[in-house]
Amino acid sequence: MGKQVYEESVEEIYKRLDTSLDGLTSEEARIRIEKNGENKLSEAKKKSNLKLFIEQFNDLMIILLVIASLLSLVISFVKNESCIDSIIIIVIVIINAILSFIQEKKASEAIEELNKMFATETYVIRDGMKVLVDVKDIVVGDIIELEAGDYVSADGRVITSNNLALNESTLTGESISIEKNSNTLKGKKELYERENMVFAGCNVTNGHGFIVVTQTATDTELGKIASSLINKKPELTPLQKKVNGISKVLTYIILGIIVLMMLVGLVKENDFFDILMLSISLAVAAIPEGMSSVITIILSIGMSKMAKRNVIIRKMSSVETLGVADVICSDKTGTITQNKMVVKNIFVNGKLYTEEEDITDFELLGMCSSLCHNVSKNKDKYIGDETEVAIYKYLENKEFYVDNFKRLDEYPFDSDRKMMSTINNVDGELYAFTKGSLDSILNHSASYLENGKIHKITDKYKEEIFKMEKELSDKSLRLLAFAYKKDDIDDMEENMIFIGLIGMMDPPRENVRESIEKCIKAGIRPIMITGDSINTARAIARDVKIIDDPKRAIEGKYIDDMSEEELAEAVNYYSVYARISPNTKLKIVHALQKQGLIVAMSGDGVNDAPALEKADIGIGMGITGTDVVKKVADCILVDDSFTSIVDGVEEGRKITSNIKKVMLYLLAGNIVEVILVFVCMLAGIEIFSALQLLWINLLTDSIPAIMLAFEEAEEGIMSDDPCNKAQKTFFTPFLSAKIIVESLIKSVIMLSWFSYFMKVYDVTTASSLMFIFLILNELLYAFSCRSLKHSVINKRIFSNVRLTLGVGVLLIMQIALFETELGKYFIPGMLSIGNITKTLSLCVFTFLAGEMLKPMLAKKFKDYVE
Repeated sequence: MGKQVYEESVEEIYKRLDTSLDGLTSEEARIRIEKNGENKLSEAKKKSNLKLFIEQFNDLMIILLVIASLLSLVISFVKNESCIDSIIIIVIVIINAILSFIQEKKASEAIEELNKMFATETYVIRDGMKVLVDVKDIVVGDIIELEAGDYVSADGRVITSNNLALNESTLTGESISIEKNSNTLKGKKELYERENMVFAGCNVTNGHGFIVVTQTATDTELGKIASSLINKKPELTPLQKKVNGISKVLTYIILGIIVLMMLVGLVKENDFFDILMLSISLAVAAIPEGMSSVITIILSIGMSKMAKRNVIIRKMSSVETLGVADVICSDKTGTITQNKMVVKNIFVNGKLYTEEEDITDFELLGMCSSLCHNVSKNKDKYIGDETEVAIYKYLENKEFYVDNFKRLDEYPFDSDRKMMSTINNVDGELYAFTKGSLDSILNHSASYLENGKIHKITDKYKEEIFKMEKELSDKSLRLLAFAYKKDDIDDMEENMIFIGLIGMMDPPRENVRESIEKCIKAGIRPIMITGDSINTARAIARDVKIIDDPKRAIEGKYIDDMSEEELAEAVNYYSVYARISPNTKLKIVHALQKQGLIVAMSGDGVNDAPALEKADIGIGMGITGTDVVKKVADCILVDDSFTSIVDGVEEGRKITSNIKKVMLYLLAGNIVEVILVFVCMLAGIEIFSALQLLWINLLTDSIPAIMLAFEEAEEGIMSDDPCNKAQKTFFTPFLSAKIIVESLIKSVIMLSWFSYFMKVYDVTTASSLMFIFLILNELLYAFSCRSLKHSVINKRIFSNVRLTLGVGVLLIMQIALFETELGKYFIPGMLSIGNITKTLSLCVFTFLAGEMLKPMLAKKFKDYVE
């Protein structure tokens, strides 16, 4: 295996790539583009609108409905009967598909808007001259000039560096800028250790330099990660798995019903078409036609509400996944923290101050820090190293900033000296101002300034300062030390006078502590996975209460050495992972998933993309996220905040709860219909016509079910309760028992009264009364389903205004229909006010009995699968 690029000297690279400091010729660049392709990432082939629309029909329940409708259509045509039933079903299916299609298209458009981030042009040396070219025209061997504010468009080796520094957080997760040099490195180096390399997708925060391009397009570090994500087959979300499970159960039921009906019909020697038509009618009764549409509407409402809470969902089925997450693996920078350095502490004159306190005798430290930097400001935009920008803003806030003292010379920061110095003319006197790491400054200082007096530095003084440094570093502060010399500045960085320290940090976001506490109370485990140093990660994690024991933090290199068994134990113990590579992130996510946990993963850099793609729900950053991350993420945080993730979890749990309510409402009603039709068929009696069943299924069922989608979250939805956690199926013992028990009770009541009314009156009148009972009972049952476990009586039963209005409109429609000529097709029997009153009273009794039954079922059956 040959040398890595960072192990080669600049001369070796020039020779291997056949280039020089004068760059390539335009003709050579053209030849290389033709040979190797343009400098751009591969993209997955976009689906056409037609294909995206057709995919909305890829659901077993919908397929069964379409087949049943087509069979019904054929039979109606053969028997020369009305085919309105079949047409209505197909229209419902198409409307459902259109809703899903529109939502996915809207999400895609939102993502495209977020993707407009990267620069499209850069300066290169061609034919010995500096020219501006499109980044897609960059080739291996090009010489690129970089300066503060530029985005890097290809991987390259540093040729010259004048205080060049880059923010590589998109690849490494490290929020602090990395100083770059042209030194040749030896031995294996991790990405963040390659100080003589720059990488595509990163931005220049300070200085100036030239690089020779060594990799472009998919050969870059960014491209390698992006290519591994293209055209990967997505795994099913928990919601999709559960809906598929419902479809499978219903398929078996429907096939069983049809086979049984056919056998019974053949034994009785009934007409084949009559048997087939009745079987299809019963199959239609068994299938909750509105379920797919209502679930789509619930998810659509959830997407809209999440967007208002700064969470854009890319794929509709992912809405529910966030609500059932067991673990949230979050990046640190920008998600838990603000992704901006701010001054937190100042040490001067022997005292430690906070950034809010007024400091006495600050003039010399203020002058040193305001003159020894390379920050530039254009309107409201600051360009420069994050730590320098933080100090610049602090001085502006304190209204202490001097820039009118001429800079005569500068000694840029380098990784050997760990210092930067400037020489300034201050009111006719020469001053040398220096800043750098504390150990470098103290080791080159002979004395220190305190309250206007100069004292000799002693070992005891050093010990006290270094002790304070450790305490501040443990709080995640990055310290810069300041010193000066006056007049005698020939050897400006020796025998300096130490002035003080300024401590900065990337502070936690507002409300993030409360959000993490809310997470933990909800039984969701927050985990920090970052490319930052372990000391920084540990300090922030303790501050926001992710961990209380520093031992629960670990570096990635130790994870890489673990076996699968060791890692399985480790992920249960550690909650902070620092210096993590993309491959290690994947290992952690996979280890958590192997234990049956639903994992949410957030990130912004390309280094996060593989783990986001692997997680059950990937959460990308809308502000700082790279285009690759946005393409693989299931949802995007508009404000990059961890708090928005927790808001999304709450919304997701509400969605899951509402889906359960709708399922109960639709399935319980349909099971009653199946039992009644089947029992009466065995007795040779028709209790409901196909038209009556269709009216109930497509109108009376659907509208209340849709209105249930607008239910607000019930109290305790964010508690650490097993029923709020991820389940493999919606059919928990509690929900299954509730559906079966309540369906059987209603069926027994209705069959008993149907039998009674047949004896007293006739089959037609009894059938009409049961049709009215079923409609009124379903409308009342919609209110009952607002709470699965608690009685809704006297508890704001009508607070869901949409449901109340929907039920009211349906009642008016029913009355209006029955009073028209069409009424005879639905209620052929002659009904008296007394019979209708009895039926209404029976409905109310059934409703009250159901409310009394709720707490008993909730106590007897668990609402989770063990």
